Amino acid sequence: MTSGLVFSDDVENIQGIGPKKRDRLEVLGIRTVGDLIRHYPFRYRDRRQPVTSDIAAEDRDVLVCGTLTRKNSRPIRGSRVIVECAFRDDGGTFSAVFFGVQYIAKTLQIGQRYAVFGKMKRRNGLAVWTNPEIVLCDSEQDLREIVPVYRCTRGITNKDIGKWVRTALYQWDDIEKDWLDDSLIKENNLCSRAYAYRNIHFPQGEKEYKYAKYRLSYDELLIYQYIIRRNRAALDNESLDASVEDTDIRLFEETLPFALTDGQKDAVRQIEEDLISKRPMNRLVQGDVGCGKTAVAECAIYKVVKAGHQAAFMAPTEILARQHYNKLQEAFEPLGIRTSLLTSGMKASERRSLLADLADGQIDVIVGTHALIQDDVEYNDLMLVITDEQHRFGVNQRKSLVRKGKGVNVLVMSATPIPRTLAATVYGDMDYSIIRTKPANRLPIITRAFTKGTRAKAYAQVRRELDKGRLAYVVAPSIDSDNEDISSVEKLYEELSKQFKGYKAALIHGRMAREDKEKIMLDFAAGRIQMLIATVVIEVGIDVPDASIIVIEGCDRFGLAQLHQLRGRVGRSDNQSYCCLINYSSSDAAAERTDAMVRLADGFEISEEDYRLRGPGDIMGTMQHGAYQSRILSLSRNEHLLNASIRDAERIIEDPSLIVDNSEIESVLNRVTESDNSEII
Repeated sequence: MTSGLVFSDDVENIQGIGPKKRDRLEVLGIRTVGDLIRHYPFRYRDRRQPVTSDIAAEDRDVLVCGTLTRKNSRPIRGSRVIVECAFRDDGGTFSAVFFGVQYIAKTLQIGQRYAVFGKMKRRNGLAVWTNPEIVLCDSEQDLREIVPVYRCTRGITNKDIGKWVRTALYQWDDIEKDWLDDSLIKENNLCSRAYAYRNIHFPQGEKEYKYAKYRLSYDELLIYQYIIRRNRAALDNESLDASVEDTDIRLFEETLPFALTDGQKDAVRQIEEDLISKRPMNRLVQGDVGCGKTAVAECAIYKVVKAGHQAAFMAPTEILARQHYNKLQEAFEPLGIRTSLLTSGMKASERRSLLADLADGQIDVIVGTHALIQDDVEYNDLMLVITDEQHRFGVNQRKSLVRKGKGVNVLVMSATPIPRTLAATVYGDMDYSIIRTKPANRLPIITRAFTKGTRAKAYAQVRRELDKGRLAYVVAPSIDSDNEDISSVEKLYEELSKQFKGYKAALIHGRMAREDKEKIMLDFAAGRIQMLIATVVIEVGIDVPDASIIVIEGCDRFGLAQLHQLRGRVGRSDNQSYCCLINYSSSDAAAERTDAMVRLADGFEISEEDYRLRGPGDIMGTMQHGAYQSRILSLSRNEHLLNASIRDAERIIEDPSLIVDNSEIESVLNRVTESDNSEII
């Protein structure tokens, strides 16, 4: 053990932590002194002020002090023992019961005064503590303080972590040295870093805890915002000129079978400005299902290809890649733009020929999955990559793209509207365009709520749609159900196959082989299957214009963001579409979510409502994020804090001297990339 510690020291340098303890701590993600200090309590237990037993609150941790007047030990079930103790204090008498701790009977002495701490229940008017903490009053163990409670693992106790954190804070050499310039600390009315770490672990009171939490939350958000901006600046500097010739795209717009909406026009204009800039584009186009993002992407592709360069269009699955390819081929072939599809199922000879044409510049637009950026895929002049949020690029992937072209522009398409307060966190390293308008011919989806008692009416609507020659989705919350009211997807398939005998139904879920799922989806899109009974595997699915109704069983099991994504499977033509929500829950929260879905059609309004009801978790559930970014998203609920971190991160980019000590940032960066395998920052 050393006399002084620094953040980057191995945790084994702390007294009491040997190789075995270190291995157990690694399960908690704790490898260094910094990791330990940042292993914050998830709750606290207040042992500061004892109360008398007559006013002690039930089902809450409470401290009482009383004199032991009686103790009794008796056996129960085999060798187990129960010890019952009676105490008296100024409020009367109370009891403490201990199971399986026989030594208690020998340790406690009648006539002595003890501090009893834990949750209490009243039985026939008597206050009873079960297996409480108990220590002799005024002894060294009788700590009158706020006690932190940590996430632990086998072989590591809460007491262990608390002791090691105290040691680390005491022996940390640079605890009084802040990593930020004094001007930022004063402007934001922040406490010192030392004060924050001490009071997040061992707060003296509520006020001190709030100061500490605010400072550490600000630090986390600031570091995150700074890192993504620093990395983008580094990538921009590393990239060559990413500008393309300012070609006129009006010829392409005139070939579209519809006029672009105002939202689409704004997005196209912003993309055009990016493309003629030397700085590589890194833009998100965010819009609700059916807002016309694909047409915007086509405009970007046309501009790049007409300027003499290549474009790549990436999709999360081969079935979606094939659908995109068919659309792009139809749009571009009459204009002489050569489009090809790269799939994993191609013959080796076909793949070699396609890759040769791509490298030779004989292909203008290539469509495929993540394979498009594999090492053996070479481009003649790649200038644009279009992808979706599931393939959002991190630093390493951006670098691999930079190496494949002179300067690569990235366009990300997202159908997951997120609240404005989160956009700066999730897409802090990107410029973004929002499309809120929809094509004029699209009718709003009619959403109706049903219960177990009115469920039959939902399926009567399904029959009416099937009788018109339309297609139907039915969604179950799980493959297997533990609720007798809610059918599993397999039980639903059995039930509905019998109920709708004149129509062909099919079952699809996540445990099926990819090839089987893709075949079923293609058969459904072609109308060979009229009813698709599925789990949320269809949440990101192919475009099926003939699907006009979706029934979501057990809608109370889903959040609003996910329900809206599922609803977006229909309403993809000018036919009237329907969404039937079957709610089996009697809870107010479930009713509130169902009501919001019936009331609201706009995805951005729904995301705000979901954020209000459930926080960022469900909204981001359809996206790929590690534990670190999940915490950042949670912190982002404080809009004032988020705005301050964004403002100051941009100031630090302009003036790096505002960071006094870079080790804090590097420590966080190492922790994120090691624990989350995150490519986002």
